[in-house]
Amino acid sequence: MAQIKKIREKNQKYHERNKRLKDEQIWHVRNLLKELSEEKSERLAVVTREEVEKAMKEKWKFVRDQEQNLKEQYKITLEDDRKRIIRETLLQLNQKKEWATENAIRFIDKGSYREIWENDWLKKEIANHRKEVEELEHAIHELEGENLVLIDQLFNCRLVDLKIPRRLYLAQAVGQEVPHEEMPLELPETYIEKSQLQPAEVKSRDLLSLSLGSGALHLSHEDSSRYGQHLKIDEESSSIEFGASDMKYLLYEDEWDFTDYVNLGPLEMKLMTVESKKMPVHVQEEETPVKFYDDARGPESHITYKMMKSLL
Repeated sequence: MAQIKKIREKNQKYHERNKRLKDEQIWHVRNLLKELSEEKSERLAVVTREEVEKAMKEKWKFVRDQEQNLKEQYKITLEDDRKRIIRETLLQLNQKKEWATENAIRFIDKGSYREIWENDWLKKEIANHRKEVEELEHAIHELEGENLVLIDQLFNCRLVDLKIPRRLYLAQAVGQEVPHEEMPLELPETYIEKSQLQPAEVKSRDLLSLSLGSGALHLSHEDSSRYGQHLKIDEESSSIEFGASDMKYLLYEDEWDFTDYVNLGPLEMKLMTVESKKMPVHVQEEETPVKFYDDARGPESHITYKMMKSLL
């Protein structure tokens, strides 16, 4: 009993010592952990506010880029799906149309055969008619171009005719007299010379009128106006003398130039004329008869799918 008691006391001491050692061990471990945490906190670098904002902006930018990429990918996928659906729908519609046409061909009657052949013939005739219309329009455009060229030439002729002086036009074409207000102004010296030369000119005119008295009865109004124009030109040439020989020579030459217009005859308005031309008559081509197939059982009378598709 005494040994057991000693053993129990010894065991109790050992337990107390172990407990004390365990508490010391725990305290040492806590101190070590505290020292390690302090060392780690001292080793870490100090982070500023600018660095934090920069990191947050980079993070936001990355998120936005990811969102934009997802949107673009979604749009591309949606567009591809839409095109695929439309393509498949069109294929199915065409396939159904083909099936409907094939079913209609199976149950078609003889009258419908005739209508189909007539429609085909009408299409060919319409194509030929359109071709002829295009050729006629081309020919009409060429004729219009030629007409414009001719009209341009006529306008040029009218512009050339406008170069004739007004006095000559009034006296020769219209048959009017030139008013006194339009007579050229004269100097006093020329007026005196004209008054001195006037009796001689009157006598010469009387002699000419007597010598041509018998022939004047047969002259027309056109000849008399032409003769009067010659006399007016002579009077104007005598009244426009200034004394200089060179000026007289030039004026004399100008007056002779106007004599060509006097000899041209009356100026009449040139009207446009219409000339007829003999042209061959084009005989209308005979229409090709439509070939009807009464016997629809022949191999050539069968209507194929391509023929029906061309009519749609």
